[in-house]
Amino acid sequence: MSTTVHLPPELLERVDRRAHELGVSRNLYIRRALELAVEEEASWSPAFLGMLAEAASDMEGRTAVDEMMAAIKSRRTRKNPPAL
Repeated sequence: MSTTVHLPPELLERVDRRAHELGVSRNLYIRRALELAVEEEASWSPAFLGMLAEAASDMEGRTAVDEMMAAIKSRRTRKNPPAL
């Protein structure tokens, strides 16, 4: 499927330069960047998950993590939060 995206000239130059350095087309480079961005936005970061696991190592921490997740869930109106 085709689409049109308008990029500032400076950003396009950086994209082209990096794609050339990697030996890939502009299209492939942009697709990979978008796939990575969408994936990262759709899931919890490994660093965040590590902090949650560390916090939940005792009863007080587990309670705090549960309260945080309940607050997150209560504020999401369109979709569920990503699974931990």
